[in-house]
Amino acid sequence: MRIIKPKILGTLKIQMMMAGNYAVINGIKNPPNKLIIPCDRYEHGLEIIERLKNAKVGEVIYT
Repeated sequence: MRIIKPKILGTLKIQMMMAGNYAVINGIKNPPNKLIIPCDRYEHGLEIIERLKNAKVGEVIYT
């Protein structure tokens, strides 16, 4: 999966979705800064959050 880091990152958190899988979500409600990134398990979500925090604006991150 390819993710482009937005200008405004917001507060990132790992949340369980209705289907029972995990996703990394930020608190922003309007696109283009809204993020919903599905992940396999909780540890994978933590890894995605670290990559997003260390990336520059507009940088492409592969998960």
